[in-house]
Amino acid sequence: MSYVEPFNDFNAPRVAQLSQRTNQFNLRTVRLTELDVSRIAEDSSYYTFTFTLRDIFGNDGLVCVVILQKESESVLFVESWFMSCRVLKRTLEGFILNEAVQFAQNRGFQYLKAEYIPTTKNRIVKDLYKNMGFSHNNGYWILDLNSYQLQPSYIAVDDKHG
Repeated sequence: MSYVEPFNDFNAPRVAQLSQRTNQFNLRTVRLTELDVSRIAEDSSYYTFTFTLRDIFGNDGLVCVVILQKESESVLFVESWFMSCRVLKRTLEGFILNEAVQFAQNRGFQYLKAEYIPTTKNRIVKDLYKNMGFSHNNGYWILDLNSYQLQPSYIAVDDKHG
């Protein structure tokens, strides 16, 4: 089960901490301070998501952050996507993309635009966008939301968070 919520005063310290410490599953390696997190949370051009994970292996807490930025009326840019490596291979990546796509579609966006900035430590995610149906175009990865195929995932939203 996963719980999804936007940035708030309670999770801001963990969001900043995760951005500072996550190297392997960090597609752009943007580092955030708590002040950055607060600024983004208050900016209406950003949509923020935190993901907690609880499954048969235990409660991992807040393990993933996605920040989407409105680039135009039809395009949302994946400004940040980072996730704790301790939860890899549990289909959370598919769940997260499915959630982001549904959010974007519900608001009338037509495309997700993403970028992978390689580092010496994040090679494990170099093909993530390609493997999830994005097309490479002028240095960015583009996902057409009208032809999106749901990613496989065993994760469900936990409506009884707590």
